Amino acid sequence: MHLNISRNHPSSIPTQIAAEIRAAVANGTLAPGDAVPSTRALAQQLDISRGSVITAYDQLEGEGYLLTRQGAPTRIHPELTVTERPKTAVQSGLSRKVARPRISLKPSPGNAGAIRPATWRKAWREAAKHPGTDVDNAGEPELRSAIADHLRLARSMALTPDQIVITGGSREGLMCILHSLGTGLRVGVEDPGHPGLRRVIPLLGHEVVDCVTDGDGVVVHALPDDLDALLVTPSHLYPFGAAMPVPRRAELLEWAANTRTTIIEDDFNTELRYRISPQPTLSSLATNADVLTLGTFSTLLSRELAAGYVVASAATAASLREIRSILGVPVSTVTQRAIAHLLDDGVARRTSRAVHRDLARRRDILREHIVPLLNDAGVRAELVPGDGSDLTLRFRQPSERDQFEARLLAAGLECGHESALWTNAGDALVLSFAHLRGADFEQSISFIAREVSMLVRAQNATGGDSNG
Repeated sequence: MHLNISRNHPSSIPTQIAAEIRAAVANGTLAPGDAVPSTRALAQQLDISRGSVITAYDQLEGEGYLLTRQGAPTRIHPELTVTERPKTAVQSGLSRKVARPRISLKPSPGNAGAIRPATWRKAWREAAKHPGTDVDNAGEPELRSAIADHLRLARSMALTPDQIVITGGSREGLMCILHSLGTGLRVGVEDPGHPGLRRVIPLLGHEVVDCVTDGDGVVVHALPDDLDALLVTPSHLYPFGAAMPVPRRAELLEWAANTRTTIIEDDFNTELRYRISPQPTLSSLATNADVLTLGTFSTLLSRELAAGYVVASAATAASLREIRSILGVPVSTVTQRAIAHLLDDGVARRTSRAVHRDLARRRDILREHIVPLLNDAGVRAELVPGDGSDLTLRFRQPSERDQFEARLLAAGLECGHESALWTNAGDALVLSFAHLRGADFEQSISFIAREVSMLVRAQNATGGDSNG
């Protein structure tokens, strides 16, 4: 078994070993049931400590890649979930198999900060102690009170629980808002901007209107004055990486009040993107403008948690509650109480601080190791400005981009495309790392570093100009 391990790599030796074995399974070099070298033999082969190999094997066993039994060779797990791999010209009639899971590097509103399973279990145990009651479609009073307190402490928002409506996530929250506004709406969206929620709008029969955006957010003087609503992400301007400054926010709110346009503020990821206090929400600054704020728990607590909320005026919240009683599927009472426990216990705020540290570490690894490596290979790699960990990769030729993407896909990594994020976009690849779990981040970095190193060696062997 050949593994490409380097002491100069940004990832640790055990992480590289695990990534190489995953890659061998993904490309068919190793199949379920195949034996792998013993920890002692592989350590001697790679000239590294046996402890590093043991650490890597333990990780892979925990992930279900390896099966170890007393007195028997360690093997790729025979019951590893696999899918058939397309046959190639060099394959025999027996089809190889590859692991089903892939790592998506497409931009995502998620983050790497899911709370620990033990913390979740404790919250659920506390929530399950209470007897069941009739489900409130607007949300359990306990959770709405916890959200109000959390937003007061984390965002300096003075709210009452009656201004909060619990939803099944941001998409359902947006659907309820649009239903409350009427039919045949003209809804403005940021361009460029994150695709996220904009896809919901045409599904409900409304018109999407692209609105020009610069590094400070939507350009207010360029906004059409016949919009019914405007969906904005003032605290996460994509792909610029900044937040809308207060003067632009004030200008936008004045425009909204004058044109009687409802502002829908998507507040995702806000608390996780700033090492200092985040910007105030538009709703906390609004005077005469009608502003509704969409919040979600998926970025702060867990990506698997389909729960969110809408912050609105008391009158608008009453309308949303009525709509949700007809359209919305109630979020589980136990889930709501578990979230309330996590908010009241300070878990959410501690999680955000831990995520800040991890995102800073990831950004440092990308800036110090991956970006220079890509640039040496003739790829113009740039970190998206701000606190995030997204990379844009621009290639000299479309064929080079396609070949690079194909190599990553073969290794189990799925790239994002700049052209899919907004209209009139470029042709760069976009790689997002903030939403990955720790092991997936390390694996992705190892794959990318390996593929780029191979590309540079190939260019050097052929006498190519790697600086393009």
